[in-house]
Amino acid sequence: MPATLKGTRTDRLLLLAGIALITAAWLLIQSFMASGPAVVEIYHGKTLLATYPLPAPGQPAIHFKAKGQLGISNILINQDGARMTASPCRTKQCVLSGAHRHVGDMIACVPNRILVTIRGSAEGRFDAVVE
Repeated sequence: MPATLKGTRTDRLLLLAGIALITAAWLLIQSFMASGPAVVEIYHGKTLLATYPLPAPGQPAIHFKAKGQLGISNILINQDGARMTASPCRTKQCVLSGAHRHVGDMIACVPNRILVTIRGSAEGRFDAVVE
């Protein structure tokens, strides 16, 4: 027995409009995240510790030590992207995740409460911002 679609024409138009709105919002969010040069943001909990641009080939690597709940997490930012090289957590999933370089990528050390995100920035050019 074939399944029949129930609902009026208005229901179908509302569903189609909702899907179109969700798709447009998703595309807008993606374009907002990818605007400008990629930057690495390092957080402890909700506190922004530092912001660095991803280095271009030939630029020196950036080493950052983030103090978390359990101790110090070492973060390396170079041409390959951002990676956590050492962390005091037990499972080391953050270290094993490797380098991340695409906008929207994240590295999270949940036990140490350290988060590293790659974002697009419309702010312009700067070497580093530390708070």
